[in-house]
Amino acid sequence: MQTLSAAEDVLSQIRKLSSYTSDCEDVSIDPFGDVTSLISDCEGSKEKRGDVGWIDRPSSSSSSSYPGSSIFPPSARSTLFTHRLKPGDIHLIKSPLGYHLTKVSDVTLKPDFPNTYIGPKPKLKGSGITSSSSPLNSSKKYSILTAGCQMNVADSERLEGQLHSSGIIKTDEIKNADIVILNTCSIRDLAQSRVYDTLGPIARKKREGAKITLVVTGCVAQQEGQNLLKRIPEIDLVMGPQHVNRLNDLLESIELGHQIVSTESTVISEDISKPVRGDKYRAWVNVIFGCNEHCSYCVVPNTRGVEQSRNVEHIFEECRGLGEGGVKEVTLLGQNIDAYGRDLNPKGNFADLLGVVNKVEGIERVRYVTSHPRYFSDRVIEAVRDLPKVCEQFHLPPQAGGNEVLKNMRRGYTFESYMKIVNKIREKCPDASITGDIIVGFPGETEEEFQRTLDLMEAVHYDNLNSFAYSPRPFTDAALSDAQIPEEVKAERLKRVQNLSVIHGLERSQRYVGRTEEVLVEGPNPKNAQEEVFGRNRQGRHVFFKGDIDLVGKLVDVKIEGARTWSLMGTLVDVMG
Repeated sequence: MQTLSAAEDVLSQIRKLSSYTSDCEDVSIDPFGDVTSLISDCEGSKEKRGDVGWIDRPSSSSSSSYPGSSIFPPSARSTLFTHRLKPGDIHLIKSPLGYHLTKVSDVTLKPDFPNTYIGPKPKLKGSGITSSSSPLNSSKKYSILTAGCQMNVADSERLEGQLHSSGIIKTDEIKNADIVILNTCSIRDLAQSRVYDTLGPIARKKREGAKITLVVTGCVAQQEGQNLLKRIPEIDLVMGPQHVNRLNDLLESIELGHQIVSTESTVISEDISKPVRGDKYRAWVNVIFGCNEHCSYCVVPNTRGVEQSRNVEHIFEECRGLGEGGVKEVTLLGQNIDAYGRDLNPKGNFADLLGVVNKVEGIERVRYVTSHPRYFSDRVIEAVRDLPKVCEQFHLPPQAGGNEVLKNMRRGYTFESYMKIVNKIREKCPDASITGDIIVGFPGETEEEFQRTLDLMEAVHYDNLNSFAYSPRPFTDAALSDAQIPEEVKAERLKRVQNLSVIHGLERSQRYVGRTEEVLVEGPNPKNAQEEVFGRNRQGRHVFFKGDIDLVGKLVDVKIEGARTWSLMGTLVDVMG
């Protein structure tokens, strides 16, 4: 915060540096020096844990005009931008706090969303939103049901953050909720079917007169779009994953009596709302959204869009805030996390990002998912080896072992090239765990090709393996194949994979017996809550031991005395804090 004269003086200093910074490619150089602290010396700034921060942009557009009120908090919404903004601009903004100097690192469009469907709500007995039943009425309650991957969990936390900022209260009972949000998964047919099973009773309540705002988001929402409304007209809002930051705005439109489908492709801007974390000591942090790979079986590029990396400074600030808030472990999230930074300017890379997060005070552990073998680099292995906070765990999904199947999946690697990565991990990080995903029964998979998957499992000995029978997904090339495998063959192959996985899992667990392992305590043992707690070691194995609930959130040493297939048992040795 500045007086007008002081702000204008600093602005003059910065503009003298602008020609230098526009040509500077070395991101380690800070030519602004002391004036940077003057820009941020404000109680509302991000550096002071306030809401006013840098302006963020979708990387696809470098120049546009839009109202800045959508980015700034109420304390600065008296100012609207009418400029043609571009990266590097410095703008002087007046708000009730005073005068703010704001650097444009990226330009964010506030698009018109021309492809968003906005129509009248159907004439249902329970429709017609009055002021007392407004979605954003602070006396209301909401409930969120989340299915699917860690990305969905992180999205739900962001959704909760927006609702929380509006004063809406959470309830775990759907029957007590005025706003019901389903965050959905479409990775397999069963997950998608469950969405309709869940929606049915809620839609029936609306038909009977209940005043419920029904929201469907996640991958099923993106995939089905308006078809969801045709099938279940009681839905008020269908919203793709790229639009979770717009929830409150879209709910306000519903208040006006609209029914909305918002699934158009768009860029993802930084969310200034603070997520409501589901865990006090562990947190998910998105670092890259979307995926560009278009594997022939996968719906992710269709449901989550193209790759969009977050700025490293934003990631650092989020992690720093988590560390200050008592979080001990962060898991960095990306559908293809090894692609991090290749869409940034200047480009970044994931190994360097690990180094940045490793420096965050308060954070004791760093994990990440998911790696793609095609882009996995030696530098990531070395980062895991050398950075003390990065856990020795590699989630490296092979999906299959047969080269012909991998080719038809469009995975971009072979059995042999995958094993080269595994061998490097075993050489440089011999104590690391390796986990993965396997799909059996992919179209055209012969018995010989399937046997190569078993060969791969024998060669790797995965610490844990997620295995699935192939499920045709809409809008994917594999679903159109004439070489679909009979369901009974898929089931038989899946059983063989799972049986072998159990053998390997127990073997990998047994190596810990007799060792003392560092464990972050997560909570009481659900099966023996009065006496035992559990947590995970650095390699991701669950560890159960006798201990008090006060240990939750602490790092402890546990002597391992027994092993199960996917977990360990031990005795508490020391509490490290």
